[in-house]
Amino acid sequence: MPAALQASPMQLRAPDTGFPKGWYAVAEAAEVTGDTMLPVRYLSEDLIVYRTADGAAQVSGAFCPHLGAHLASHDGAIADGKITCPFHKWQFDGATGRCVHIPYTDVLVPASVKLDLYPTREVDGMVLMWYHPAGAEPDHEPYTRAGETGVPWTYYTTHEWISTCPYRDLFENLFDTAHVQQLHNSVNLPVIEAIEPRPHGLQCRFVPPRGEQYQITRFENNFTGVSMVTAITEGPGFGFLQCVTATPIDNETFRQVSRYYVRDMGSEEANAAMGKPFADNTAYETEKDFRVLNFKKHLTKPRLCAGDGPIMKWRQYQDSYYV
Repeated sequence: MPAALQASPMQLRAPDTGFPKGWYAVAEAAEVTGDTMLPVRYLSEDLIVYRTADGAAQVSGAFCPHLGAHLASHDGAIADGKITCPFHKWQFDGATGRCVHIPYTDVLVPASVKLDLYPTREVDGMVLMWYHPAGAEPDHEPYTRAGETGVPWTYYTTHEWISTCPYRDLFENLFDTAHVQQLHNSVNLPVIEAIEPRPHGLQCRFVPPRGEQYQITRFENNFTGVSMVTAITEGPGFGFLQCVTATPIDNETFRQVSRYYVRDMGSEEANAAMGKPFADNTAYETEKDFRVLNFKKHLTKPRLCAGDGPIMKWRQYQDSYYV
């Protein structure tokens, strides 16, 4: 019996040793409360996600600066926006990271001894943290579907994957128009009409395809840096929105979450009738992608041909996020 295919170590398949700057999804907003800390691990870091006293979502490093206890271990707690370490019961203000109380001394530590807080945004039901390998502040804000006017979007469902695809190759796949026809069996090659910079990163608009099962009048992707894309598809009487985030867990794997929305049709039954085939088909095609992407190598000098799509334009854009 042949051995199962296994992905080679990433150091043999991709040139990167770090992560690009950007906004990364680390939690769904509904998961984050003010009375508990959510422990997560992304970007090769242990993190906690919680809400401050005023209800704002916040991401912090998970370890106490005193002696390194994981703040969410044992009976570590948060109440009224103050985090209590399980080891020596030091208390920290969740909004500023400052130490505000030590139970066995009245002499507080210097202000520089504090939690490692990350700039955090709550956008479209997600909690996003800003990462920069040199610690620089955010230089752009994430895309939000709040900018979409007209009939409201209504949430349908979510799918997620853990991938061993080289991180650079995930969203590059969206510019590889030839594979849409050859792997996904579309009738025609997609044609990209425009690739334009936006405050959130990049917008890519496609010429509405002809000859497909449904008539499409609008098809565009809005990229937040290189870590998130919001894809919008509309046609007569229907609309779909897919928000895809990709957050590295470590140098070997990342977590992709796809959130599916439909234009509100006026009832749960109608929304489900539109949402189910859209979500199921998109997830099915995504699985096809990962059967290839999870094992591929990032070629710094690919041998491209006519019809391959504007892959190098994406790479030029993507390179600007690797510091």
